[in-house]
Amino acid sequence: MIVTDIEGTTSAIAHVHDVLFPYSRSRIQDWVRRPEAASVVREVAADPDQAASILIGWIDADVKATPLKTLQGLIWAEGYACGELTAHVYDDVPPVLRRWSAQGVPVYVYSSGSELAQRLWFRHTQHGDLLGHFAGHYDTVSAGPKREVGSYQVIAKSIGVDPAELTFLSDVAAELDAAAEAGWHTIGVSRPEDGSPDTGSHPRITTFAEL
Repeated sequence: MIVTDIEGTTSAIAHVHDVLFPYSRSRIQDWVRRPEAASVVREVAADPDQAASILIGWIDADVKATPLKTLQGLIWAEGYACGELTAHVYDDVPPVLRRWSAQGVPVYVYSSGSELAQRLWFRHTQHGDLLGHFAGHYDTVSAGPKREVGSYQVIAKSIGVDPAELTFLSDVAAELDAAAEAGWHTIGVSRPEDGSPDTGSHPRITTFAEL
Protein backbone atom coordinates (compact mmCIF):
# COMPACT_ATOMS: atom_id res chain seq x y z
CA MET A 1 0.00 0.00 0.00
CA ILE A 2 1.17 3.49 -0.84
CA VAL A 3 0.84 6.67 1.22
CA THR A 4 2.02 9.82 -0.52
CA ASP A 5 2.75 13.40 0.38
CA ILE A 6 1.64 16.09 -2.10
CA GLU A 7 3.85 19.19 -2.10
CA GLY A 8 7.26 18.35 -3.55
CA THR A 9 6.21 14.74 -4.15
CA THR A 10 3.26 14.51 -6.53
CA SER A 11 3.15 18.23 -7.19
CA ALA A 12 5.40 21.27 -7.53
CA ILE A 13 6.20 23.26 -4.41
CA ALA A 14 6.18 26.42 -6.53
CA HIS A 15 2.51 25.98 -7.42
CA VAL A 16 1.55 25.93 -3.76
CA HIS A 17 3.67 28.94 -2.82
CA ASP A 18 3.20 31.01 -5.98
CA VAL A 19 -0.47 30.28 -6.72
CA LEU A 20 -2.44 28.81 -3.82
CA PHE A 21 -0.89 30.73 -0.92
CA PRO A 22 -1.30 34.17 -2.55
CA TYR A 23 -4.85 33.27 -3.59
CA SER A 24 -5.86 32.47 -0.01
CA ARG A 25 -3.84 35.33 1.49
CA SER A 26 -5.67 37.95 -0.58
CA ARG A 27 -9.06 36.61 0.53
CA ILE A 28 -8.56 36.06 4.26
CA GLN A 29 -9.75 39.54 5.29
CA ASP A 30 -13.10 38.78 3.63
CA TRP A 31 -13.37 35.17 4.73
CA VAL A 32 -12.86 35.77 8.47
CA ARG A 33 -16.20 37.59 8.41
CA ARG A 34 -18.09 34.76 6.76
CA PRO A 35 -20.22 32.37 8.87
CA GLU A 36 -18.34 29.39 7.40
CA ALA A 37 -15.14 30.63 9.01
CA ALA A 38 -16.54 31.38 12.47
CA SER A 39 -15.06 28.29 14.11
CA VAL A 40 -11.63 29.02 12.62
CA VAL A 41 -11.70 32.60 13.91
CA ARG A 42 -12.60 31.37 17.42
CA GLU A 43 -9.60 29.04 17.38
CA VAL A 44 -7.21 31.81 16.40
CA ALA A 45 -8.23 35.06 18.10
CA ALA A 46 -10.91 37.06 19.82
CA ASP A 47 -12.08 38.98 16.78
CA PRO A 48 -11.94 38.67 12.97
CA ASP A 49 -9.39 41.45 12.41
CA GLN A 50 -6.94 39.94 14.87
CA ALA A 51 -7.55 36.49 13.43
CA ALA A 52 -6.89 37.76 9.89
CA SER A 53 -3.58 39.29 10.97
CA ILE A 54 -2.45 36.05 12.61
CA LEU A 55 -3.58 33.87 9.70
CA ILE A 56 -1.80 36.06 7.14
CA GLY A 57 1.33 35.95 9.29
CA TRP A 58 1.14 32.15 9.31
CA ILE A 59 0.89 32.08 5.51
CA ASP A 60 3.92 34.36 5.17
CA ALA A 61 5.92 32.17 7.56
CA ASP A 62 4.58 28.91 6.05
CA VAL A 63 3.30 27.79 9.44
CA LYS A 64 1.38 24.52 9.12
CA ALA A 65 -1.30 25.45 11.64
CA THR A 66 -4.55 23.49 11.53
CA PRO A 67 -6.93 26.50 11.63
CA LEU A 68 -5.07 28.06 8.68
CA LYS A 69 -5.18 24.82 6.70
CA THR A 70 -8.91 24.53 7.40
CA LEU A 71 -9.63 28.05 6.18
CA GLN A 72 -7.40 27.69 3.14
CA GLY A 73 -9.31 24.56 2.19
CA LEU A 74 -12.57 26.52 2.21
CA ILE A 75 -11.09 29.39 0.21
CA TRP A 76 -9.56 27.07 -2.37
CA ALA A 77 -12.82 25.11 -2.68
CA GLU A 78 -14.51 28.27 -3.86
CA GLY A 79 -11.62 29.00 -6.23
CA TYR A 80 -11.79 25.56 -7.81
CA ALA A 81 -15.59 25.71 -8.06
CA CYS A 82 -15.53 28.99 -9.97
CA GLY A 83 -12.69 27.91 -12.22
CA GLU A 84 -10.11 30.38 -10.90
CA LEU A 85 -7.81 27.63 -9.62
CA THR A 86 -6.29 24.50 -11.13
CA ALA A 87 -4.02 22.18 -9.16
CA HIS A 88 -0.65 20.94 -10.37
CA VAL A 89 0.44 17.30 -10.62
CA TYR A 90 3.72 16.26 -12.24
CA ASP A 91 3.30 14.60 -15.64
CA ASP A 92 4.88 11.36 -14.39
CA VAL A 93 2.29 10.89 -11.63
CA PRO A 94 -1.02 10.10 -13.46
CA PRO A 95 0.34 7.08 -15.40
CA VAL A 96 1.60 5.53 -12.16
CA LEU A 97 -1.69 6.23 -10.37
CA ARG A 98 -3.54 4.52 -13.22
CA ARG A 99 -1.18 1.54 -13.02
CA TRP A 100 -1.66 1.20 -9.28
CA SER A 101 -5.43 1.40 -9.69
CA ALA A 102 -5.35 -1.31 -12.39
CA GLN A 103 -3.22 -3.50 -10.12
CA GLY A 104 -5.52 -2.94 -7.13
CA VAL A 105 -2.87 -1.14 -5.08
CA PRO A 106 -4.54 1.13 -2.49
CA VAL A 107 -3.09 4.66 -2.46
CA TYR A 108 -3.61 7.15 0.37
CA VAL A 109 -2.62 10.78 0.82
CA TYR A 110 -0.99 12.21 3.95
CA SER A 111 -0.41 15.95 3.75
CA SER A 112 -0.35 18.95 6.07
CA GLY A 113 -3.08 20.44 3.89
CA SER A 114 -6.60 19.64 5.09
CA GLU A 115 -8.35 16.54 3.81
CA LEU A 116 -10.78 18.85 1.99
CA ALA A 117 -7.88 20.65 0.29
CA GLN A 118 -6.35 17.31 -0.70
CA ARG A 119 -9.56 16.08 -2.34
CA LEU A 120 -10.04 19.37 -4.16
CA TRP A 121 -6.43 19.28 -5.33
CA PHE A 122 -6.65 15.90 -7.01
CA ARG A 123 -10.11 16.57 -8.40
CA HIS A 124 -9.00 19.75 -10.23
CA THR A 125 -5.56 19.02 -11.74
CA GLN A 126 -4.27 20.02 -15.16
CA HIS A 127 -4.56 16.29 -15.96
CA GLY A 128 -8.23 16.21 -15.01
CA ASP A 129 -9.92 14.49 -12.07
CA LEU A 130 -7.50 12.06 -10.37
CA LEU A 131 -9.35 11.74 -7.07
CA GLY A 132 -10.73 8.29 -7.89
CA HIS A 133 -7.25 6.80 -7.68
CA PHE A 134 -7.08 7.40 -3.91
CA ALA A 135 -8.48 5.17 -1.18
CA GLY A 136 -8.35 7.78 1.58
CA HIS A 137 -6.83 10.96 3.01
CA TYR A 138 -5.04 11.97 6.21
CA ASP A 139 -4.01 15.38 7.53
CA THR A 140 -2.61 16.79 10.75
CA VAL A 141 -6.06 16.64 12.34
CA SER A 142 -6.88 13.02 11.55
CA ALA A 143 -3.34 11.64 11.92
CA GLY A 144 -1.13 14.21 13.65
CA PRO A 145 2.07 16.14 12.78
CA LYS A 146 4.01 14.65 9.90
CA ARG A 147 7.35 14.50 11.72
CA GLU A 148 6.03 12.45 14.65
CA VAL A 149 6.23 8.66 14.76
CA GLY A 150 2.82 8.41 16.39
CA SER A 151 1.11 9.91 13.34
CA TYR A 152 2.25 7.00 11.18
CA GLN A 153 1.10 4.55 13.82
CA VAL A 154 -2.32 6.21 13.76
CA ILE A 155 -2.55 5.88 9.97
CA ALA A 156 -1.54 2.21 9.97
CA LYS A 157 -4.14 1.47 12.65
CA SER A 158 -6.80 3.44 10.76
CA ILE A 159 -6.13 1.56 7.52
CA GLY A 160 -6.02 -1.69 9.47
CA VAL A 161 -2.70 -3.07 8.25
CA ASP A 162 0.71 -3.93 9.63
CA PRO A 163 3.09 -0.94 9.27
CA ALA A 164 5.42 -3.08 7.15
CA GLU A 165 2.71 -3.19 4.46
CA LEU A 166 2.88 0.60 3.97
CA THR A 167 5.29 2.63 1.85
CA PHE A 168 5.53 6.38 2.37
CA LEU A 169 6.61 8.79 -0.37
CA SER A 170 7.86 12.24 0.68
CA ASP A 171 10.45 14.88 -0.10
CA VAL A 172 11.15 15.61 3.59
CA ALA A 173 13.78 13.52 5.38
CA ALA A 174 12.31 14.11 8.85
CA GLU A 175 8.93 12.78 7.72
CA LEU A 176 10.54 9.73 6.15
CA ASP A 177 12.55 9.15 9.34
CA ALA A 178 9.35 9.18 11.42
CA ALA A 179 7.60 6.77 9.07
CA ALA A 180 10.59 4.42 9.07
CA GLU A 181 10.70 4.46 12.88
CA ALA A 182 7.03 3.46 12.84
CA GLY A 183 7.93 0.40 10.78
CA TRP A 184 6.98 1.67 7.31
CA HIS A 185 8.93 1.34 4.09
CA THR A 186 10.05 4.73 2.78
CA ILE A 187 11.01 6.31 -0.53
CA GLY A 188 12.43 9.81 -0.77
CA VAL A 189 11.20 11.88 -3.70
CA SER A 190 13.89 14.39 -4.69
CA ARG A 191 12.68 16.31 -7.71
CA PRO A 192 15.18 18.58 -9.51
CA GLU A 193 12.35 21.05 -10.18
CA ASP A 194 11.93 21.46 -6.42
CA GLY A 195 15.62 21.86 -5.65
CA SER A 196 16.55 18.16 -5.32
CA PRO A 197 15.96 18.03 -1.55
CA ASP A 198 18.09 15.79 0.64
CA THR A 199 15.98 12.79 1.65
CA GLY A 200 18.57 11.37 4.00
CA SER A 201 19.38 7.66 4.00
CA HIS A 202 16.11 6.63 2.37
CA PRO A 203 15.87 5.12 -1.13
CA ARG A 204 15.64 8.04 -3.54
CA ILE A 205 13.76 8.66 -6.78
CA THR A 206 13.43 11.78 -8.93
CA THR A 207 10.24 10.77 -10.75
CA PHE A 208 7.28 8.44 -10.17
CA ALA A 209 8.30 6.64 -13.37
CA GLU A 210 11.01 4.97 -11.25
CA LEU A 211 8.44 3.30 -9.01
